[in-house]
Amino acid sequence: MPSPIRKAILRSPRVALIITAVVLLVLAPIVAVVIYQRQAVASQKINYSQLYSLTEGTSAALVTIEGDVLTVQVKDGSLMQATVTSEIARQGVVELFRKNSVPIEFKALRPGLLATVFSWSMPLLTFALVGFIGWRVYSSMGGRDGSFKCDDTSNKQNVTFSDVAGVDEAKAELAETIEFLRNPTRFGRLGGRVPRGILLAGPPGTGKTLLARAAANEAAVPFLSVSGASFQEKFAGVGAARVRRLFAKARKVAPCIVFIDEIDALGRRRGRSSDSASADQDQTLNQLLIEMDGFDQNSSIAVIASTNRPDILDHALTRPGRFDRQITVNLADARGREAILRVHARGLQLEAELDLHWIARGTPGFSGAELANLMNEAAIAATRDDSEAIGRKHIEAARDRILMGAERQGFRMDEDERYATAVHEAGHVAVGLAAKHGDPIHKVSILPRGQALGVTQSLPERDRLMKKREYLEDQVATLLGGRAAEQILLSTMTAGASNDIERAVEIARQMVSEFGMSALGPIHLGASDVPHSQTLLDRIEDATTAIITEQLKRACDVVTSDQESIARLVSLLLERDTVDSQEILECFAKQDVTQAAWKAPQPGVFSEPAHRDVQPLL
Repeated sequence: MPSPIRKAILRSPRVALIITAVVLLVLAPIVAVVIYQRQAVASQKINYSQLYSLTEGTSAALVTIEGDVLTVQVKDGSLMQATVTSEIARQGVVELFRKNSVPIEFKALRPGLLATVFSWSMPLLTFALVGFIGWRVYSSMGGRDGSFKCDDTSNKQNVTFSDVAGVDEAKAELAETIEFLRNPTRFGRLGGRVPRGILLAGPPGTGKTLLARAAANEAAVPFLSVSGASFQEKFAGVGAARVRRLFAKARKVAPCIVFIDEIDALGRRRGRSSDSASADQDQTLNQLLIEMDGFDQNSSIAVIASTNRPDILDHALTRPGRFDRQITVNLADARGREAILRVHARGLQLEAELDLHWIARGTPGFSGAELANLMNEAAIAATRDDSEAIGRKHIEAARDRILMGAERQGFRMDEDERYATAVHEAGHVAVGLAAKHGDPIHKVSILPRGQALGVTQSLPERDRLMKKREYLEDQVATLLGGRAAEQILLSTMTAGASNDIERAVEIARQMVSEFGMSALGPIHLGASDVPHSQTLLDRIEDATTAIITEQLKRACDVVTSDQESIARLVSLLLERDTVDSQEILECFAKQDVTQAAWKAPQPGVFSEPAHRDVQPLL
C-alpha cells in the first residue's frame, strides 16, 4: 500500500473500521468453506445395487451411517458412499452387514455448507456490530474523531478585511488583536496583554461571521473555528469535555485564535431550570468560564465569539477578563452601505449610469446580507430579461421581490375588490403626503404580491437614529389612512386593514409603555414576566386607544379634504396597477422634487391582507 494512502487510512478511523469490517465479511465465508471441504473425506459414490453386493461379500471392513448416507470402508482402505432415502431399505442393508459381522457406526449429521458458513460468520458479524455501536457511542460522546471538530481554518479562507465593508470599527478592533498576536513584544513592552476575548454582537446579517473569516485569513496564527451548538449532546458531561479538548488543542498551537460562532447556544444564563438538560448546559458553561479565566498571562490565546442575542448571555461570561472587548456590529449607514454594495458589485456587469450611492441612500435598515441578496436578485432579473448589464429597473424589481414577494401572475381579483383595494391604498397615500414628519411616498400598487393584495411604499429621506413623537404619530396616521378611506369613500370596512391596525396599535403601545410619549408620563413596563397592577395596564390601554382614535380622526379629515385627488389616484391605479411618486404628486397637484426623486423604500410596507407578517417601522 502506498505511503500516502496508508497515512490517510490511519488518520481516519472511520475508513479503517469500514475496511476491517469488509475484510472480516469476506474472510469469514472463505474460511468456513475451506474448513468444510477439509472435513469432507474423499469417497466413491455407488448406487443401491452396488451397496447390496457389498453386503454379500466379505470386503466390507466398517459401515458408517450418517442420516440416509451409508459409507462403507473396504479392507483395502477405500471408501464407498451410497445414499438410501428409504428407511426400510436402509434397515435391511444394515441388517445384512450385521449378519456378516461388519462393524456398524452411527454418526450425527454433519452440517451443510451454508450452516457451516453461517456458524463461522455469525460471531464475526456480531463482533463487528458491537464494535460499530461502541465506536458510534464513543464518537457521539466526544471521542477523538467524533461529531465535534474544531477546525484550523486559517488556511482555508479567501476573505480578507478588504472584502468586509461598513463595519470599520469592528475591523480596527480585530486588526489590533491580530497584530498583538503577531507581534506580542511590541504591545507587551509596557506590561499589556492580548485581549482574552472579543464578543461580536449585532443583528443578523451584519457580517459578524464574515469578520471572523477575514480575521482567519489575515492572522498568521492558527485559527480554530467551532460553533456553539456543537458543544451540546444527548450525553451528560460531553459538552464540558469538548470545551476542555478545544482549549487543550489551542494551548498546543498557541499563539492562536479560537472562534466560537453563535455562542448564545453555549453561554446562556445559568440557573434557568432544574432539569438535567439545563444542568448539563450549565456545566458546559462553567467549564468554558474556567478555561477562559485560567489562561496563562503569556499564553497568547484570543477568543472571538459572535452572537445576535447578547442579552441572554451569562454575566460571568461577558465580564472583563473573559470577553475584554464587546464590539457591536450595527447596521451600516448610507456611506457604509455604499461600500458594502461596491464589494458585492465585484464581478457584476452594471450599467454605467447606475449609481451605487443612489441605491445606498434608499436602503436604510438593510443589512449586508440583504444588500448582497438585493444585488443577486437584480442580477437574476437582468439575466431573465436578456440584458447586457444590471440597470435601475432590475434593482427596483429585485427590491420589490424582496420586500413584497413575487408577483402573483395567475391571480385575478374581482373588480369590486380591486376597486376597494385601490381606495384603501389611495387613503394611505393621501395621509402619507399630508404628514409633515413622515417618510415620502415612493410607489403605490394594487398588483398582488406574495400575500399582499396592494402595497404602498414609503421611503425615508435619511437614516433615522432617533424617532420623534411627531414622526411616530405620522406613521400611525398613515397606517390608518386605508381604514379612513374605507369608512368615508366606501361606507364600509374590510378585513384588509387588520395588519395596518395591528402595526399602528403596536407603535402606539410603544409610545405609551416604552417611550413615555403620552399623558401617563415616562413609564416603562419592562419584561413581560414582571407583574404589574391591573390599574396600570388599563391606563396604558386607554392611552393607547386615545392615540389610535386621535390619529384615525386625523386620517379621516385628510381623506375627506382630498377626495378629488384620491379619486384621480384610484382611477390611475385601476388603469395602470402601479403608480410611481411623480404620478402620485401629479394626482394630488403637489409638485415636490425631493419626493419625486427615487430612493429605495424603507423595509416596511402598507399591505392589504390582514395576515401579512410585517414588522412595525420602529
